[in-house]
Amino acid sequence: MAGRTGVRATLYSFLNTPAITGLNQVFTSFPKTINFQENSTAGQSSRAALIIFIQSEAETRLAIGGATNGWKRVDYSIVLQVYQHSLLRNAEDVMTDFDTLIDAIKTRLRSNHNFGDTTGNLVWQGAEPMINAQYGEPTTLKEGATETFAELQFVVTEMIQA
Repeated sequence: MAGRTGVRATLYSFLNTPAITGLNQVFTSFPKTINFQENSTAGQSSRAALIIFIQSEAETRLAIGGATNGWKRVDYSIVLQVYQHSLLRNAEDVMTDFDTLIDAIKTRLRSNHNFGDTTGNLVWQGAEPMINAQYGEPTTLKEGATETFAELQFVVTEMIQA
């Protein structure tokens, strides 16, 4: 499975196995709603969901080895959208849980530049040379829960022999 579908599936598997502490759900598409109760454990005050979004892509042909032995390089701009819903009462505790989650996701991304792709072609490299992060301002709902949002942006490069 190559292309967008393969990159999305590889990233999904990489982010799910093993589970990232504090991350309850990973979606390969925008869900209609997020049920923060799903996959939560008893007493878990902060719960999170992540959506894998392919924002754009660019393709380049590299003629290495002559006219018939070229490679196509496809760079996918990936945005991991992270939504956290916390029932903790103290704002500093909510932010600590959120920071811990974001750090754990970034640690996972840094752990293998192929995101587990043993061929090295589908994901030749990912989250290299950088990960950009943008954060939303926490919002407290009228029920007292706090919701926090982040976007982790990076490039995944696929190499296709053409």
